[in-house]
Amino acid sequence: MTSVSTIGSSTSSSSTASTSSSASSVTGLDYSALVAAAVAAKETRADTIDSEISDNESKISAYENFQTLLNTLATAAEALSNPVDSSSTNLFSERTAYLSGGSSSVSADDMLGVSVDDGTATGTHTIVIKQLATAEKLGSSTQTSQTGALNLSGTFTLGLADGSTATISVASTDSLKDIAAAINKQTSSTDVSASIIQVSDGAYELVLTASDTGKAIEFTNDSSGIMTSLGVTNSDGSYADELTAAQGSEIEVDGIDIQRTSNVISDVLSGVTLDLYSSDYDSSTGTGSTITMELTANLSAIKSGISTFVTAYNAVRNFISTQQATATDGSPASSAVLFADSQVRSISTALQNALNLTDGTYSISSLGLSFNSDNTLAIDSTTLDSALSDNLDDLETLLGFNYSTSSTELSMLRSPDSTDSLNFNLDITMNDDGSIASAGVGGDTSLFTISGSRIIGNDGTAYAGMTLVYLGSQSQTISVSTSSGLADLIYTTSDNAGDTDSGTLQNQIDTLTDYDTDLTSKADDIRSQAEAYGTQLATYYAQLEAQAQTAATLLKTLKAYSDASNSSS
Repeated sequence: MTSVSTIGSSTSSSSTASTSSSASSVTGLDYSALVAAAVAAKETRADTIDSEISDNESKISAYENFQTLLNTLATAAEALSNPVDSSSTNLFSERTAYLSGGSSSVSADDMLGVSVDDGTATGTHTIVIKQLATAEKLGSSTQTSQTGALNLSGTFTLGLADGSTATISVASTDSLKDIAAAINKQTSSTDVSASIIQVSDGAYELVLTASDTGKAIEFTNDSSGIMTSLGVTNSDGSYADELTAAQGSEIEVDGIDIQRTSNVISDVLSGVTLDLYSSDYDSSTGTGSTITMELTANLSAIKSGISTFVTAYNAVRNFISTQQATATDGSPASSAVLFADSQVRSISTALQNALNLTDGTYSISSLGLSFNSDNTLAIDSTTLDSALSDNLDDLETLLGFNYSTSSTELSMLRSPDSTDSLNFNLDITMNDDGSIASAGVGGDTSLFTISGSRIIGNDGTAYAGMTLVYLGSQSQTISVSTSSGLADLIYTTSDNAGDTDSGTLQNQIDTLTDYDTDLTSKADDIRSQAEAYGTQLATYYAQLEAQAQTAATLLKTLKAYSDASNSSS
């Protein structure tokens, strides 16, 4: 409440006085109390506005909490929705490899490592590791010192086969250590490094090691014979002491022999990278362990994703239940800040409808999911495990976004914004130069915009948000159908409501925030007016007090004259 000036007993003609006394010494009236009461009456509307602002702030906080819960649910649901957007997590496209075989002494996992890209074709393959790739390593003859001058001078070119090279310069004063340093200075260019090993007291060897496997170390332009003098090469250029020969890897995949220069092989099976660790292959007998590699969907990731989804959904459902709670007298509970809120009710209904979706054969019960008495979800792990093992494709259809086209030349880059099922024939007309002239449905080409090979659904149409890519060269009509599974429906519902940029809850938050700004301004104006009124009233009462005191003084004077007159008579 705004403070106002008070009227004291000592006031004679000024508008305000000390607050130490509030009652008039003449009239007995408490002018300060009168002013305060008048100001308070004026400020009643501002206090009501403050209460309304406080209620709105509580609603905004609740909406923001709801946003957070919905966005968590949207993330969990999207991962199960088989999203078309390649940048989104798609648990159904994740792959893993299971290895079996090996030998009694070495397990398959100790012989082979496998990483699999998302979307890789599933299947079973056999692998035999016949030979590991090795990096070449060359030694020099023994030198008596690593720091003494070798009296060698000249240059030579160093590098790996089919690789880049560098010229190494050697001065007569250079030691073994200096030559090693010169070689290492060029390692980034040559992929060859040098080290010095002390064999015994006064015995040192230079060791050259290739950075890459399967590639020989090559010396050229060594007219001064530096490498020969060091005992790395013979006079004919052959290696004098090959510590480890350069060799490529050899494997057999599904009965086909494969040779590569590295132990990391990523170009044999599409989407699969093989890391070769060890081999027990006996080339003399042609026998070795066969490793069986099974590429499958990552069922544990899907199961974990479903558990994450259930946790996120239950958090949303508990929030909604809190907003629907009532007290014992039937009025909204104190925690139900958004009681009877249309946004909450609409979102709750949409989520419930999505979970009741069925394709006629499968439903959430097929996933081992069921409703508790409070409408939260529960998981039966045994049923879920069986469903993932036996009916994965059907469950993917139940949960995810699905589309099909009658031509492999047409693919979908982005799904439509609407979750309504679509079935349409897309008429594509090409220009003579092979570019897309138009695309339409039922003769209406205004439904789409053409951008290169992309066919983009226009806003305000059933195809809004959808992007198709056509890689054909001929005009044709292609059938397209789409449908949304329950995870896709829940993702769309949650994202449309919870998006912090343009979601329906954000729109409500923005509206309330703007309204509170207006209310705050209005309350400030009311209090300013009340303060001005209080000041005006205090001035008025001060004038009354002054007049009363003047009258009292006059009355006292008259009484004194009267008393004096009576005494003299």
